[in-house]
Amino acid sequence: MKLRYRILSILGAVLVLAFASLAITVSYNSPCGGPAAVPAGSESMQGVVIHCYGSPGVMKLEQVAKPTPADDQLLVKVRAASLNPLDWHMMRGSPYIMRMSSGIGTPKDPRVGVDFAGTVEAVGKDVALFKPGDEVFGGADGAVAEYVVMRESRGVALKPANVSFEQAAAVPVAAVTAL
Repeated sequence: MKLRYRILSILGAVLVLAFASLAITVSYNSPCGGPAAVPAGSESMQGVVIHCYGSPGVMKLEQVAKPTPADDQLLVKVRAASLNPLDWHMMRGSPYIMRMSSGIGTPKDPRVGVDFAGTVEAVGKDVALFKPGDEVFGGADGAVAEYVVMRESRGVALKPANVSFEQAAAVPVAAVTAL
């Protein structure tokens, strides 16, 4: 009996130590890095990025590479974007458990924002539902920038004519949250 309790107490101590180590690792905030260089020969645009977790002061307006649409994607010139609690959690890196997917220490994806509304500027060769000039709204990573790309089959819809770009940009995440 004594051996069983000794083994269980050692196992319990190892589990507590492992959990504490994981908690310390996940809660670590790396220092903020500088802006990433735009690849030579590529077009650039302005976009809001974060290079570390923290308060709103970690958000920076920088020159970033302009995205190009793949065969099943559309390129949208963003006319309005909105921020919501999802973006706030991503900026702060909390709750800490989300860092398991978004990046430990620093964000894997520095782009900010999800909700946007804008005008389709270009489409890939396999895109059938949208054409250049269409007014659309939806959700895509990096929406707080001049341009955003997303797949035709994911999170984008035609903007109703009686809705402004600003109103449409406030809908995607908020609407899903309300639903």
